[in-house]
Formats: sequence, structure tokens, C-alpha cells
Amino acid sequence: MEAQRREKRLRVDIHCHLSMLEYTDPRHPRIVMVSREEFISDLDAAGFDIAVVLSDQRTPPEAVSNYVSSTPGRLVGFGYVNPTRPDAFEEVKRQREELRLHGLKLYPTLDGYRADDPRAFRVYEVASDLGMPVMFHQAGMPEGYALLRYTDPEQIDVVAACFPELKIILAHLGYPRVEETLYLARKHRNLWMDISWVYGDIRHPSYQYFLWQDLLKALNLGVLDHILFGTDYPGIRQVEYLDMLMSINRYAASPELEIPLKGLEKILGENAKPLLPDILLREKI
Repeated sequence: MEAQRREKRLRVDIHCHLSMLEYTDPRHPRIVMVSREEFISDLDAAGFDIAVVLSDQRTPPEAVSNYVSSTPGRLVGFGYVNPTRPDAFEEVKRQREELRLHGLKLYPTLDGYRADDPRAFRVYEVASDLGMPVMFHQAGMPEGYALLRYTDPEQIDVVAACFPELKIILAHLGYPRVEETLYLARKHRNLWMDISWVYGDIRHPSYQYFLWQDLLKALNLGVLDHILFGTDYPGIRQVEYLDMLMSINRYAASPELEIPLKGLEKILGENAKPLLPDILLREKI
């Protein structure tokens, strides 16, 4: 029994929502929602220990706090602010101290600001002091008003350099600027990236092919250990994404082009441990 317990590896989904707009058909987006029971059932089916639940414009921090508090040890909540607002840094403190949220999710492209806007720096400073990772929605969105100018990796380069103790997560591999995003992780060891819903139609075989290519680039750059497993749940379920990731080497023309199994296993959970040490390092698995 003890040997089996040592063999089990921590699995973490770093990127989940309570509800989301699903864009498989961009012309007809639909809202996908799940109950708490269905959420936990999906985690169990895929063998995941912990999931991070993100606040956003549709799901306020209070709702996330209430949701995760009923399942301690399984769900971890991240808050949300617009960091350019004058009182944003006080709100971050409140979300950590009163709502017991463990990180932040920021949406520059939806809220219309540059990540390196000096008005946001106080929030980054407070988050760093409180040990709260900051996840940026570092990707395009189908909405016409969500401008790509606010997803420029050069802005994150400034933030990572100015706040070397701040733990930064770039969601969606920074798509469509994946190569620049990967290189940022090579420059800044306080930066991680998740693989949540990166490209387009996950059901098309090209999705897995693109992900294999990008993980191969991460391997070449020496940043595979800074890649995190995320789904964008409930848009993508953990079981289907796990199966896709672990069969990704079908596209490798030779063993030299395979993503090492150990590297894939670390993506599933171990790579996330430095981000939430109080939670993930106490897991006895």
C-alpha cells in the first residue's frame, strides 16, 4: 500500500471556471456550466487531486470563494481585479485575507490595459508580498473588442523583470504568440505557462499536432518544467485533455522527437508545486 502511494503523482488542473463561453463555433458561442458534484466527479474520473477555479467578469471572487470553500483540499480559488483601478491593491488584500483566495486571474485584453501599465504595479507588488501567483489571460479572444495589443509578450517581459519574486502564469501558452511566450520563460524563471485550450477545435487532430510541436519547442528551450496542465474546464474535460496529452508522441517521427514521459508527468502536477507551496507541497503524494 505504501509503495502504491509513493507511485501516485500529484495531478493539478491549474485553469478551471465555474462557467464559460464555449467557442467551438465562434458564430454561436454557448455558456457551459457545471454543478459542484459534476466538477468533483470529472476530477475523480481523470485522477486529479486539485483544481484551480478562476474568477472573471462573469464569476466574481465571492462566488468562487463560496464554491471552493465547500470542498477544501480539492478546489483552490483565484480572485480577479482590474489592476489599473486606484483601489485594486486593497481589493487584492481583501480577496486574500477575507475570501481566502490564493491567486489572481487578470484579463488585460478584456479590461483594456497593458500588463506593464505602471498603475498595475502596486497590485503586482501586493500579490508578490502575499505569495499570490498572478495568471494573465495571455491569448486572443473571438470578441472583436478584445484587442491583441493587450496580449503582447513584451509587456509581460517588463512585469517579470520588475517583479522577479512575483509568480506569473501565462494562460493558453500565450497563443497566438507561443514562441515569444516560451522564450519569456527561458529568460524569467518566475514565469510559467499553462496549456489550457490553446488553439481552436480540440476535436480536430491538428490540435494535438500543434501542441506536440509547441511542447517540443519548450523542451528545446529548456522550459518544459515550466509548463502547467490546464483545461479551461468546463469547456474541456480533464479526461479528454489528459488522454490527448499522454498520447501526444504519436506525431514524433523518431524517438529523439518525443516529449519525455517524465516531462509529461511533471506537467500534470509537479511543475505547479512552486506556485502554491502551502497547498501543493503538503500533499503526501
